Amino acid sequence: MAFNNYKQTRLDNGLRVVSEYVDSVYSISLGVCVLAGSNDETEEINGLAHLLEHMAFKGTTNRSALQIATDIESLGGYVNAFTSKTYTCYYTRLMSEYLEDGVDVLADVVQNNLLREEDIEREKTVVKEEIKDTEDSPSSIIHDYFIEQLFPKHPYGRPIQGTQETVGNITRQQIVEFTDKYYNPDNIVIAAAGRVKHKELVEQVQKYFSQEIGAQTEHSHNEFNPIKDRKKIYKKPIKQSHVVIGTRLFPRKDERRFELSLLNVLLSGGLSSRLFQNIREKYGFVYTVYSFSELYKKKGLFGIYAGTDISNLDKTCQLMQEELQKIADGQLTQEELQQKKQQYKGTAMLSLENMPGRMRRLSKMAILDETLLTIDQLLERINQIEIKDIVDLASYIAEREFVKTIIKPEK
Repeated sequence: MAFNNYKQTRLDNGLRVVSEYVDSVYSISLGVCVLAGSNDETEEINGLAHLLEHMAFKGTTNRSALQIATDIESLGGYVNAFTSKTYTCYYTRLMSEYLEDGVDVLADVVQNNLLREEDIEREKTVVKEEIKDTEDSPSSIIHDYFIEQLFPKHPYGRPIQGTQETVGNITRQQIVEFTDKYYNPDNIVIAAAGRVKHKELVEQVQKYFSQEIGAQTEHSHNEFNPIKDRKKIYKKPIKQSHVVIGTRLFPRKDERRFELSLLNVLLSGGLSSRLFQNIREKYGFVYTVYSFSELYKKKGLFGIYAGTDISNLDKTCQLMQEELQKIADGQLTQEELQQKKQQYKGTAMLSLENMPGRMRRLSKMAILDETLLTIDQLLERINQIEIKDIVDLASYIAEREFVKTIIKPEK
């Protein structure tokens, strides 16, 4: 099935292959995405999906850890992976003539992971250092604090990396059980963008990936608990205070997700954005300020972050909410909306020059069963947005109950 320059094939075993051919480049960005992330973990095994991602590169039945890297890097490419709350993606980028090599290596690390006990214990130490690195960065860790406050005792609220305690307690058997449950063909998407022929990609996937039919994966959906703490303050030995204010939102398939993207551009899209101009430029209260959003299967979130001196914290929080309220009150002109639409569209077009970005966009839409929109369809959807749509969305967000997460310097 083709979507203009997109093509998609579903194999008999349920595995999906999607590609986007781009004739202006000579490379391919290739990814293997598994619908398994931190949202699929229990509290006991929080951090397992991320640890498993690390373990994929520690050796397979066919390659040592060094060979995995060398087989790609000797061709001028690179290989890596990331874990999100929703899915895990193993990816490589290399010249188009080495498509088979890329599929071979990624299939190997995903399917033939050795999961040796000694490697697991060693990698736990690496992940714990990664957790410490995040904890040492208040502008990073505050987002973990915020989402935990927003979704208490729920998978959405747990950190992707896990905690020192949970990672330390994960067993090999738990990793094997998680792999057996989620790493099956019906739960996997192979995506590629660049100078790639779809038919050839499908042939290579059929050659290197198991064609056995696995059991369909059932993803559990926990009930959401009431928010207990509307305001939480943490103290650390730092110089600057950090704050996030935000609220729960609608899920990812809500049609308002397009308006939400444009609202974020209005609030924090570059130097001309409202938050930048009215908090940094006008008052000089912050170095960094921005809005953000994440939409998951059942719920989403919206937030605004700022780092500021403790003496300006209250005023900064007030100004952050005021900027959202101004839009909710209808303080938005057609001229500003058109300018931000053009900025959004320009950014979207520039992103097309980035093959890894294209691959991630393609794989995310496929793995989450979203409509594969072409760039023209996306831009047309943005063009349809009117002032009333943005005002209504801003009003909906502003009227919701916000939480406030703060990290203050220790006195």
